[in-house]
Amino acid sequence: MSTPLRIGLLRLADSLPVLMARELGLFEQAGVTAEIVVEPSWANIADGLSWGRLDAAVMFPPLAIMTYLGKRGRPTPMRVVANLSYGGNTIVLRNGALTTKAEPRLAVVHAHSTHFLLLRHFLLTHCPAALDQLVIMPPDRMLDALANGTIDGFCAGPPWGAAAEDARLGHIVSGSVKIRPGHLEKQFVVTETWTERYPDQAAKLESILAASITRCLDPAKQKAITDVLTRPLVDGGFALPSEAVRTTMPGSDHPHNFELMSRHGTSIDWIIAEMRTLGWISPEEQLRPWTASY
Repeated sequence: MSTPLRIGLLRLADSLPVLMARELGLFEQAGVTAEIVVEPSWANIADGLSWGRLDAAVMFPPLAIMTYLGKRGRPTPMRVVANLSYGGNTIVLRNGALTTKAEPRLAVVHAHSTHFLLLRHFLLTHCPAALDQLVIMPPDRMLDALANGTIDGFCAGPPWGAAAEDARLGHIVSGSVKIRPGHLEKQFVVTETWTERYPDQAAKLESILAASITRCLDPAKQKAITDVLTRPLVDGGFALPSEAVRTTMPGSDHPHNFELMSRHGTSIDWIIAEMRTLGWISPEEQLRPWTASY
């Protein structure tokens, strides 16, 4: 009998290893039936883990840590199974946004995100006043918001920055590659409740995702990868813009592509240091799922 696993994620290209693991039947081969739940926001993912609607998720470390500690809801014991992606976040601005407005309105995907840390670093140098005007917005809504003037720019993951440039809505002015090259971006986390209930299946998750990443990096799989990321949601895809997907995939020559294998190490020390500087966490709080493995 197959074990159910409900996985929350957003429509982002760097969720690819999980999507392809299902597509290639890797979960099923290990006796796991993976139900991928495409959530509307990062807050929904964190809430889903905290209240048992989700068993696992693709998350960036700051939000996972805050969820684990109960800093944005009740404490949620979880384990870090694997690192999934590195870099790839981009900061996009409408032309003249920093020169024509004293306080441009910029969007970020979540208050507790790597995106916020990168955008904060950029704005402290270029426009500190804009930090007071930040809005939280799911990444797949940012292009429409930029087009209708609701925001003047954003920081989001792939492929949304490239998609904004393709649509001539703005320009990529900075991002991971300029601020924190190759930083750890997405991890696969699973709740302790699920791992304790299904220890044998939980032990297989790391190898499932490692095998998926290997397959994703196979040049022969690139057409299949583009297809699964761009086909409609009702058909199990992400409905992402095809040209932006192609240009931001690992191995492309786009300067802001994301990676599935680390070239700069897997440390999240800088993330934890930033979180402490901002007062999100204290030095006394234990972060064993992260500090024990990374």
